Amino acid sequence: MSPSPALPPLPAAALRLGTLFAAAGYELYLVGGAVRDQVLGLSEEGEDIDLTTNARPGEVLELLEPVATAIWRQGEKFGTIGATVEGRAVEVTTYRREIYSSESRKPDVGFGDDLETDLSRRDFTINAMARDVLTGEMVDPFGGHHDLVARRLRTPLSPEISFQDDPLRMLRAARFGARLGMSFDPLVRVAANDLAERMSIVSGERIFAELDRLLSLPNPGDGLRFLWDTGVMGSALGVATLPAFDRVRVSAMAQQSPPDTGIRWAALVDFTGHTVEAAAAHLKMSSEHRRDLQALLTLQIPDSTAAAPLRAMLADHGKNLVIRAVALNRILARVEHDRLDRFVSAFEQLTAAVSREDLEPPMSGDDVQEVLGIRPGPAVGAALNYLRDEAVKNGPLSRSEAEALLIARRDPGGAEG
Repeated sequence: MSPSPALPPLPAAALRLGTLFAAAGYELYLVGGAVRDQVLGLSEEGEDIDLTTNARPGEVLELLEPVATAIWRQGEKFGTIGATVEGRAVEVTTYRREIYSSESRKPDVGFGDDLETDLSRRDFTINAMARDVLTGEMVDPFGGHHDLVARRLRTPLSPEISFQDDPLRMLRAARFGARLGMSFDPLVRVAANDLAERMSIVSGERIFAELDRLLSLPNPGDGLRFLWDTGVMGSALGVATLPAFDRVRVSAMAQQSPPDTGIRWAALVDFTGHTVEAAAAHLKMSSEHRRDLQALLTLQIPDSTAAAPLRAMLADHGKNLVIRAVALNRILARVEHDRLDRFVSAFEQLTAAVSREDLEPPMSGDDVQEVLGIRPGPAVGAALNYLRDEAVKNGPLSRSEAEALLIARRDPGGAEG
């Protein structure tokens, strides 16, 4: 046990369970990110409560059943029982020891009896702290509190062992460094550089999820720089050779607020020299995400600020995508900023008066058939497209204007009857 820094009271749910577990002869500790955030003075309200114990899953279940309003057992095989206690979501996990093979980041998990061994398997010292639920005392065998104060990211065991066992921890290092403003211990940098190729055993989905969390931070720059400098980013994205790290453009990304991860993903793909197709396939992105990146990276900002090109942008892409594409162009510096400013000013003036829906034909296909006296078929679609084009060229159409245009198009000579 180490002297505890001034920490907030433990959650009521944890205190209640601590009494129950102690009466049954078991240890119970608050563990991981919850302790880290308490040391940092961050609010934990609404967060899940992670606890660890020497009780086995069956014994945990017996202790939880009388006091929980709900119990879930999906993680029981791995030693975790979830429950709702005192209105809070709680997960109680039996002390674990893990054995990794070189071909997989998924360990063979066994249950243990020793808290320190359990803490040693965690990713970083700042997440390897625990608090005795009954006494509130801190258990910090690897110096996580000191590292938090020093803003230094280290691993409980050697980083070579940690990253060899689970290469995803290299991406997590980038996220914690960026999120908490922490420097990377030199040994962490060396190990990441040496083991970057281990990212090849991590699934694309897991890489995407972790990078997405990094890109959602207010300022992911330091984390991206770490991944770039160590070669982890290239390995994670399947890019053999990355361009040089562009500090200016990454800084511009950080200034984009609030964070739009779609814009940041598009910027990252561009930074790495990847194509959307290759990045999406490697990371197993959803079709929706792939389409969003493609749209952002291919949308061209027109030189003209005349009304017709602006209406065409609005009709083809919608206001939201256009504004997001402008933000991406600011990050990538593809278009001069003064030109972007002129475009945005004109586009916002237009969209204050006209919506995308206003540029749609003011009549349905059935209406077109009635006005022109035609049957369903390609001519109906052609007529609707003609009306859209006219609205883009000249502005929104009323119903009477649309009817007159269709009749004039059908009877170009203006003949009666």
